Amino acid sequence: MAFENLLNRLKMKELSEIPENDQWYLENRRYTQEMMKIGTWTYEIGNEIVYYTDEYFNIFETTAEKFDGNAESYYQLVNPVDIDKVKASREKALSGFNQELEYGIITERGKKKFVREKMKIISNETGTPSKIIGVLQDITEEKTVENSLKELGENLNLGQKVAGIGSWKYNSVKNEIFWSDEIYRIYDLKPEEFKGTVIELIDLTYPEDRYILKKLTQKRLNNERFDMQYRIQHRNGTIKYIRLIGEPIKNEDHLNIDLVGTIQDMTEIKELENEIIFIKKNLERAQRLAKIGSWEMNVLTNQNFMSDEARRIFGVATDEFKGTFEDFMSMVHPDDKYIIDESFKNEFLEEPFNIEFRVIRKDGSIRDVTQIIEFNHDKNGRLYRVYGTIQDITEKKEYEKSIQLKQNEIERIQQRTKMLIQESGVVFEIITADGVIKYISDTSKKVINYDAEGMIGKSFYDYYQPDEIPYLKELVQQAIENKESTPTGIITFKGKTDKSIYLEVHIQNFLNHPIIQGLILDFRDVTNRIIMQKKIEKLASYDETTALPKQNQFKKELTQKCIEASINNASLIVMMLDFEGYKDINDSLGYMVGQQLIIQIVMRLKGLLGKNTLISRYSEDKFAIVIEHLLNLEAYEERVQEVIDFFHRLFKIDIFEFDVNINIGISVYPLEIEEKSDEALQDLDNETLIIGEDQNSDEIEKLIQYANIALVWSKKEGKNRYKFYSSELNIQNYKQFQLRHDLRMAIKKEQFLVYYQPMIRIKNNNILAVEALIRWNHPDWGIVSPEEFIFLAEETGAIVEMGKWVLRKVCSDHRYWIQKGFGPVYISVNFSGIQFYERDFVENIKEILAEYEVDPQYLIVELTESLLIENAYKAVEDIQKLQAAGIKVALDDFGTGYSSLSYLKNFNIDIIKMDASFLKNILTDKTTTIIAKAIINLTKELHIKLVSEGLENWEQLSFLRENNCFSGQGYLYSRPVPLEKIDSILEKGKCRPVLNNTTFKPRVERRKFFRQAFHELLKTDLTILKIKNKKMNVGNSKVLVKNIGPGGLCFISNIQFPLEREFTLQFATTLLGKEINVYGTPVWGEEVEDNLFEYGVKFLMEESESEEMMRLLYEVQIKMKHNILFADGSFTDETAYNYFKNLTGQQTPTKVDFSQYKRNRF
Repeated sequence: MAFENLLNRLKMKELSEIPENDQWYLENRRYTQEMMKIGTWTYEIGNEIVYYTDEYFNIFETTAEKFDGNAESYYQLVNPVDIDKVKASREKALSGFNQELEYGIITERGKKKFVREKMKIISNETGTPSKIIGVLQDITEEKTVENSLKELGENLNLGQKVAGIGSWKYNSVKNEIFWSDEIYRIYDLKPEEFKGTVIELIDLTYPEDRYILKKLTQKRLNNERFDMQYRIQHRNGTIKYIRLIGEPIKNEDHLNIDLVGTIQDMTEIKELENEIIFIKKNLERAQRLAKIGSWEMNVLTNQNFMSDEARRIFGVATDEFKGTFEDFMSMVHPDDKYIIDESFKNEFLEEPFNIEFRVIRKDGSIRDVTQIIEFNHDKNGRLYRVYGTIQDITEKKEYEKSIQLKQNEIERIQQRTKMLIQESGVVFEIITADGVIKYISDTSKKVINYDAEGMIGKSFYDYYQPDEIPYLKELVQQAIENKESTPTGIITFKGKTDKSIYLEVHIQNFLNHPIIQGLILDFRDVTNRIIMQKKIEKLASYDETTALPKQNQFKKELTQKCIEASINNASLIVMMLDFEGYKDINDSLGYMVGQQLIIQIVMRLKGLLGKNTLISRYSEDKFAIVIEHLLNLEAYEERVQEVIDFFHRLFKIDIFEFDVNINIGISVYPLEIEEKSDEALQDLDNETLIIGEDQNSDEIEKLIQYANIALVWSKKEGKNRYKFYSSELNIQNYKQFQLRHDLRMAIKKEQFLVYYQPMIRIKNNNILAVEALIRWNHPDWGIVSPEEFIFLAEETGAIVEMGKWVLRKVCSDHRYWIQKGFGPVYISVNFSGIQFYERDFVENIKEILAEYEVDPQYLIVELTESLLIENAYKAVEDIQKLQAAGIKVALDDFGTGYSSLSYLKNFNIDIIKMDASFLKNILTDKTTTIIAKAIINLTKELHIKLVSEGLENWEQLSFLRENNCFSGQGYLYSRPVPLEKIDSILEKGKCRPVLNNTTFKPRVERRKFFRQAFHELLKTDLTILKIKNKKMNVGNSKVLVKNIGPGGLCFISNIQFPLEREFTLQFATTLLGKEINVYGTPVWGEEVEDNLFEYGVKFLMEESESEEMMRLLYEVQIKMKHNILFADGSFTDETAYNYFKNLTGQQTPTKVDFSQYKRNRF
């Protein structure tokens, strides 16, 4: 059967031969068929020629050239399941019957379609069929919709059933309502419970919604369809939402006769509505947040239509965008316009495509956008519309850049990690719980000289020495039992060359990991580190400069020597040798000079004592020495004296010569302490503590402590002295030793306090300033005055840290006072010479003031005149810096130096504080009175403010008033008080002198027994037996007893005891030729003079002892009446002040009594 493309044939004719009307007709026909997807064909039966239109071939997705018109070729395009039906239809058409059928085809491209074909038979004049006109329509979309509708209908029926929709009918003739079963379920009623009347239906409705159903009557009369919602309430109180839909049924006369409709339970839907509304709002918000807009461009009219979001992305308002392509391009970044131009080259792409470019908004901001573009062409292939979406991806781009940077960094890290692992020498290994190697990294070759490949599958333990395997198995077992742990150990590994190396092994449990399923080990060669650690341990044990053992090593070696001495029934001594000036040499001449001096000292000691003598560099300027194998104590003493004599020779280092002064404290092993009497232990348990140590304390520590205590005592006696430890060393020595020992930790433990004492304007009692005075709240000795520990702080260097702490505390308190509204408070702070000689002395002060935001003008720096004399140049320079910053400078203890008057003209001093010694003797010493008057007048002439210290009574105040002294400071106004008490004084702004100027307060008599007072003071030995529950043995100190009774006594001492610390004291004296030993606890105490204290003691004794004491005191009374008692040498006619002054002023060294040591040890 021949065929021919009708339109192609027409195109072959000259256009001029086709009438204009035909051209219009043919073009419209072609477009119409294309739009409706209808192709036509004509079969001339006589000629057997078939004419097809273009759309016919388009439906089959083929061309006229590829289609030969043969029937069999055509049937190949028909879906096989429909071939028989199509052939039958063609045969009937050829027989003269019109045909219409639907069937499936498979296009040349393999696409399945549905078509509808109609064939009409055209007969000639004789009635014989001459032509068949065929119309072929692509109904693929229609069929798809039809199938979808069919599926939708089925789903709808099922949905109604699931949704619980019931049907109803209203019979207007009978006025009855008929319900389906589903409606009864919705209403929770049985059929017999509803009679079907409208009134019942209204009654079943929720009361507030009944008006809705009443409208039904009006709706029905108006022939209107209705759709309403209302609520019903079940008998159990459940409320349901109901949707009622109905419409009238008309008869043939178009009159309403009945109503039909549905009732649906809308309860769940109602509950979902709110959720849907919420979701819808979120969806709208998400679309807005996604910043996606749409646009459409008509190429033919050059019009561009944008959505609101698209305009927002471009940053233009509706009236600002004209809609032309040129307007659009004007918003594109100049560097990206080529992207738009290039995109139009893809106009023939069938699928949408994506481009990215930048736009510049009206405000100048640049945004990154992405467009999805789809081109649309007309039937002539001309581009006439472009569709697209646009999205702002600026944040995405920035995020991608950030991700890329991070990815690049990760790749670099991974690469570095890989290289580091390869170069670091870390071996990673995975083993099973039984120790079989599953994996090992290539670094095994480098670390343990084994190839990784050859180790896999073998036992992990095969590569280690037998003595290491139990430890390895222990580590592995730890990892298995505790999955969170990472057992670590150092293993000795001996490789192929038998050379041992140390491996550090870490094990982690990944047995339950789905991929690893094993234990991960990583190990590395730490041989160098272990060797270095051993070297460090040696450095920690031995001094690098001298190679002498340090403290810990010395104690180990001393322990061994004591063991040997104990076995051999021998003795030894421990010497603590301290020399002066080391720190000053380092600071002034340099570290190297100091080191050379240390080396020469060690060489001299070894030369004298022998190379095998145990010598330790115990600290920077202290050596510990053990002397042994001598016959007796005298021999040891001679050897100690040789050491001291040996230091009389000068040390020469370069151009310098040094005269080194030393002190030595000695303890003797074995320790033999003086036994106390049974009475001393009567009220105490059997536990014995030496120098406050526990019963189980190491004997070595005691030896070292005793040597240190003896060293402190030797320093008290002067330079180049030595002292053997003895229990006769007094309480004050022990206290100083303990304070020195505890001083460093006192700041860290926050044991220091700051007290304040006001300085008063004598004329009007106004408070001019307060002086900050440090106190130490010691855990054993209570509140300790600065006189007892400042010199220790200066010796040890702790004074610098202590001084900074005081200034910080003062600044903190000053800020607190300002916050409380006390107004400007001037604070005076003392600085020692060591602090003053710091390189950054002034800068350190300024930094602390700035840290606490304290105005420098409120700080007064107190300096002593001695340090001004020692370094006048630095003093002038620093005083100028302080005053330039606004800080005032006070000269403390004025009048006690050597040239007080000569340097006043050289230093611009703001305040002078006259030493308390002037006021103390002003009423008894004429010379002192003249000097005091001269100082007062001198300061007035020089316009320097004067503070008179030590103001304690009204007579002294009268003298100062008579001579117009500017201000005073002392107990008459106020003792030094803590922060909470100075607050109340500052709040008043004034401080008046106390009316009663005595330092003693009348004490209420509460004694059960009489007291015998002495006309002279009784000299008594005092020792401490116990502090709280800690027994002591610290030797004796002298005290003076004022009175004594059966229940207690009163004594005076230059030692301050803290009453709250529960001291148990022992007193030993002689009275009427009888030795007295009594024990008691102080119950009250007060300071009677500077550094002189009076205490009341309650005895700890049995009733029989009290009776014996009473008998003795009766004898004393009788003797006193005849003035016989005071011939006893136990009394002194000195005042307490002079007695203790003379006692502490004695510098004669006391030779130790060697009889307390067992001679058979030598």
